[in-house]
Amino acid sequence: VDDLALGKREGLPVLHGVGLDGCFKAEVTPLAGKFFKDADPIINEMLQQRGLLFRNETIMHNYPFGWRTGDPLIYYAKEAWYIKTTAIKERMAALNQTINWVPQTIRDGRFGNWLDNNIDWALSRERFWGTPLPLWKSEHGDFICIGSLQQLESLVGESLTDIDLHRPRIDEITFVKDGKTYARVPEVIDCWFDSGAMSYAQWHYPFENQAEFEQHFPADYVCEAIDQTRGWFYTLHAIAALVSDCVAYKNCVCLSHIVDQHGKKMSKSQGNIVNPYDVFDHVGADSLRWLFLARSAPQGQKRISVEIVREVAASFVNTFWNTYAFFILYARLDQFDLQRTVEYARRPQIDRWILALAHQTVATVTAALDEYDAKSAGQAIEKLVAQLSNWYVRRNRRRFWKNQQHGDGDDKQAAYLTLFECIDLCHRLLAPFMPFLSEAIYRNLYQHVEGAAESVHLTEWPRCNEELLDEKLILEMDLVQQVVELGRAAREISRIRVRQPLAQMLLGATDANAHAAIEKHAAQIREELNIKSVTFIADRADLIQYQIKPDFPRLGKRYGKMMPAIKTALAKINDSAAAADLAAKVRAQLQDGLRFSWKMDGEEIEFTPGDLHVHTAPAAGYACAHNDDFLVALDTSLDEALIVEGMAREIVRSVQDARKSAGLEISDRIALCINGSQRVQTALQQHREYIIDETLANTFSLNNKPTEKTAADNNPSAFTAKRTFGDDWWRITVYKV
Repeated sequence: VDDLALGKREGLPVLHGVGLDGCFKAEVTPLAGKFFKDADPIINEMLQQRGLLFRNETIMHNYPFGWRTGDPLIYYAKEAWYIKTTAIKERMAALNQTINWVPQTIRDGRFGNWLDNNIDWALSRERFWGTPLPLWKSEHGDFICIGSLQQLESLVGESLTDIDLHRPRIDEITFVKDGKTYARVPEVIDCWFDSGAMSYAQWHYPFENQAEFEQHFPADYVCEAIDQTRGWFYTLHAIAALVSDCVAYKNCVCLSHIVDQHGKKMSKSQGNIVNPYDVFDHVGADSLRWLFLARSAPQGQKRISVEIVREVAASFVNTFWNTYAFFILYARLDQFDLQRTVEYARRPQIDRWILALAHQTVATVTAALDEYDAKSAGQAIEKLVAQLSNWYVRRNRRRFWKNQQHGDGDDKQAAYLTLFECIDLCHRLLAPFMPFLSEAIYRNLYQHVEGAAESVHLTEWPRCNEELLDEKLILEMDLVQQVVELGRAAREISRIRVRQPLAQMLLGATDANAHAAIEKHAAQIREELNIKSVTFIADRADLIQYQIKPDFPRLGKRYGKMMPAIKTALAKINDSAAAADLAAKVRAQLQDGLRFSWKMDGEEIEFTPGDLHVHTAPAAGYACAHNDDFLVALDTSLDEALIVEGMAREIVRSVQDARKSAGLEISDRIALCINGSQRVQTALQQHREYIIDETLANTFSLNNKPTEKTAADNNPSAFTAKRTFGDDWWRITVYKV
């Protein structure tokens, strides 16, 4: 194209030395009949002989090949029919500014540049079949452009309703006007014109359906891959600008391409295509939809494999489904009554928190989808599901196990209502993303609810109940979870399991409001981290030892001979407060890219990002973790009472494993018999009620004489397991009662 434009600009004639078969024409005698690529060496030799060869070399570059045969292609200049889009170039650019593009960069980038460099639209194609170019030509070279079937019928003088109006059948239709016979030109219309005209063609506008057309035009949004900026997006835009002087769509979501798991373009010849039915049959269509919509930005490459989609199912879909399944299991056991309400104000704080978060999520998702931002909406839903499963359900399991006859009816009902309301909001928010999963959940939840819509997709979109919003409580719980995460990290560092209770946690908070929030919710932190007490400290210096080390290659270039003095000065910082102060400066420097100066032996030394490295170690007897807001230090010393309590928790865990191995249902009551080492017996005696409550044991016996048979041993359905923990051991026998 560039060569042709250059030749026309310089007044060179347009000559075809190569025929449509890709071979040189007979008139080109030295190369006659040669395939154009095979002629390259001969042309080089001819130029060499005539002294016209400037350079002969091979350059790696993109080149077009036939997608079926792989043969090299050649760009061929041919006469064609054009639409003079350059006449409305500025108008198309102005209309583009009113479209909401996702991502926004497409508007002034790829699409805007395409409009700024607009050329006339080559409308015609040479094909056997297609939408005919509506031009009839007489033998004298006169043209008539047909604007409707009715006009053509009037010229032909007969009805054409039973005739296929595509080429080649349409080419049989001729007519005589003013003594001249007209036949259709052989070209068809570019198929992208068909797609670009769909806004009008779907309503057969302007011949009918004017009201319907005006109601639906322009479209709210269109969505396709990025290559359509020069395809469908452009043809829609150009035709709407030409015909209606307006946009064809208000919003456009422009996607990057789908590639294989390694980021390569999928191709049958490369053997890296992903069969969609492998995904549908083994993982599910909804997980694939979630991957495309919620896990990647529109402009991001969309890598796909069965394994990648399976990870989506494991990390999110299964989490939500398991939360829903938990609710269904216990709701059926207790015959949960949705109609028996518990006022919001009477529900526990944790219920009010999760409902506030759920309705905040409704507002966030709605706002994001209004902006066609599916990824942000998906991230908000994932966060809610994670909080619902990993915090709310996990921390409230015992409320669903309570016996309503013991005066806990309202609390248990509140837990059911809260979990139902959250699942109900979640699955409605998920409906546009995961239509099949949300439909299955909806039909199960509402199958016996009188007056409920037939499908979740026929219900109203959820609305945020602003009366339930509580941003202060949500922020407080965020801070609590930060501390819990730090506490878990500290346990991980110390390699002390969570089931082992610890005496205390020391906590330093940099902000007074954060301090107050943690103090308010300290009970939750104690339960989550299995610690006896939380003690607030004002100074973190005594708990973390800081070591500041210089980056010798970097600093040496600037300070050379001063490096030994710098090293010595840093090594002499034994005052932990001074080390902590310097460490804070270094961290701030790394975060914000700042410089700072420090006096060393009377000299001002300037440090830039990367000059110093901070190494930390906890004080003896503590496991520490910290972020910018909190320092957590766990007292890792253990006395016998703590060890025995930890043993009781290990026993409970082993009983739960035994229940599962015996095939018992979650709600089944059991008879439990245990014998074991001396420490195990102590744990069983001191924590008897805890073990009974946690394992749903109706009867509990401690066999201090393991050689003697018990009633449990004689039960044919009994399940027995033996466990060891360090130097201690125990033997469990369980059966259903």
